[in-house]
Amino acid sequence: MNGERLTDTLVAEIVSDLKANRAVRKKLPEGGRIHIDRQLPFLCLYRKPEGREDVGTYRLVESEASYITVLGGQDVSALVEAVAGTMSEIFGSFLILELWSIPYEKRPEDIESRHQPQFHIVATQPEELLSTVETLQTWLKKISIHRLKADVAIERSEIVSPPGFAQVLSETKLRRNNTHIVGLGVLPVYHDEEGAEFFPLEFYALRRGLGTAFKKAFFRFTVDMTRSCPTHYAMMGRRLVTKAVWEIDAALADIEDAFDFLLQVTPVNTEDAWRRFKANGFKGTPHFLYRPRPFYIAHIKRTLFDIPIGKIEDPTLFELFGQKMVELDRKLTLLFDRDTANFLYGSIPTYGRVEEDLLETASRMLELLPHEKKDVEADAQEDAVDAETFAEYAREEIDYYKTFYPQMRSNVEIRDDIVAGAMVSGGNFLIARSAHFPKHRIEALLHHEIGTHILTYTNGLAQPFKQLHTGLSGYDEMQEGIAVLSEYLSGGISKARLRVLAARVVAVHLLCEGKPFDEVFAVLNDEYGFGEKSAFTITTRVFRGGGLTKDAVYLRGLIGIFDYLHGDGPLEPLFIGKIAADHIPLIEELQYREILKKPPLWPRWLEEPAAKRRLQEIREEKLTLLDLIEKGYI
Repeated sequence: MNGERLTDTLVAEIVSDLKANRAVRKKLPEGGRIHIDRQLPFLCLYRKPEGREDVGTYRLVESEASYITVLGGQDVSALVEAVAGTMSEIFGSFLILELWSIPYEKRPEDIESRHQPQFHIVATQPEELLSTVETLQTWLKKISIHRLKADVAIERSEIVSPPGFAQVLSETKLRRNNTHIVGLGVLPVYHDEEGAEFFPLEFYALRRGLGTAFKKAFFRFTVDMTRSCPTHYAMMGRRLVTKAVWEIDAALADIEDAFDFLLQVTPVNTEDAWRRFKANGFKGTPHFLYRPRPFYIAHIKRTLFDIPIGKIEDPTLFELFGQKMVELDRKLTLLFDRDTANFLYGSIPTYGRVEEDLLETASRMLELLPHEKKDVEADAQEDAVDAETFAEYAREEIDYYKTFYPQMRSNVEIRDDIVAGAMVSGGNFLIARSAHFPKHRIEALLHHEIGTHILTYTNGLAQPFKQLHTGLSGYDEMQEGIAVLSEYLSGGISKARLRVLAARVVAVHLLCEGKPFDEVFAVLNDEYGFGEKSAFTITTRVFRGGGLTKDAVYLRGLIGIFDYLHGDGPLEPLFIGKIAADHIPLIEELQYREILKKPPLWPRWLEEPAAKRRLQEIREEKLTLLDLIEKGYI
């Protein structure tokens, strides 16, 4: 709606909505907005100062579930009093937190202090709200920008208001409505000295930290001073998702769906390349061919950068969607650089290189596991099933999950154009027509591909945000870690399988060290005892596209999952969709805020008694992957 006059009628309408626990989101006259998600015992307030610019400051409160911004100098005291009185009747007490920017002339003199985040907490009697004020101070001190920790001071003042303003409610009105007020002066490191030039990176870093500090303080106030008993601070956050978020989510998903990255970097002539490489005495670098790119990369990038990511008020969603935007840009650049030397340089920031401790673990695994020329290549020849038979097993597994969630829409396809034995793409299970699968590995493979990758894809589809099924930024590592964990817990992981995961890490390391294809092949074949075809397959996966470091994420992700389990991390967030480990606190926050729903599917492999026993052993005994190998559990 357009801005309305701040009349008694408008105030009465807002009060009526609040009493009915309806969301309020209205523009105010002369600029500004009131946004209140639901009945809450607090309100953030910002009033723009007269006579100076103050770009960005009002947006610091827009991430909260209850706020009023005043941009045109209007008097909102009647509106604030009405909100406070209404909410105080419901909760027994109410808190106003007014935020303002510290004027430039009051900033510190030295250069470092001008870049350091600084906050002044102001209250008439801080001891009345001691736990709330101390909580706010504690979490503000955790904010860091440019590696400079925040400085936080608490000030006692007769009035609580920005410079040049009267206190929004008199002490009499505050007491009448059992309302408390706290002020927060913020050093505006996010704009220049005139308040006109905006510094977005500093702003977003500050807003994220402020959002956490505010919710922690509101939670403390609610528990200590009201009749409400929330169980987690994130419950103080927003539940209302604005239209801009849905539009941005859909736009990012459309771009993600416009290309299949892995298929685009997977050679289509692998078998022919293998025959030529073998005929050439395993020398040189095979010539790989790739699918045509049925899109113009510059056009997709233009669409990507036209997405108005800055319109997202919610800092948690801004962080998740902003990370995805950067990742999509990197992947599009990789596709542009496909089959060139630049591809590897783009792969490293996208998927990482091999860290020293990861390489040590991989090398140790290859020492501990049998150094024989009996690997997946030999396994595949021993009591194996063909692609058609394996596809039937896969369809049965998908049908099992469909009994719990009929909306599941995944299919099984047998393809001639993939290098891997089996893979998931777009929620479908793709099987190489030429592949054979050892019978003792079928169950583990189904749990890996369907019980993890397709399950999280389907669970992501059930969520309100499309990013949960297309995949949040960097999701590959944790996804593959969970998938490989499923193989172990179900009793289907083999020593040969672990050798392959370790060998991929070694191969990625050699790739990043500048070793050519045939030299990496020779290391795997001669030094580590992999059969010629297996060594070729591992090397091809690593060199595809021009050098793809993604294959190191399997072992890195598995080690990361073990660390997560050692910390008693809950399992449910891992299956809500395709997420990275860093996203777990954000996902849990969104669940507490009732934005994300409980996932509809749970992995079958976690219901098996043997899997539960193995999982408990890992948690209680703090077993590492190397422990499992050394103790003979694998």
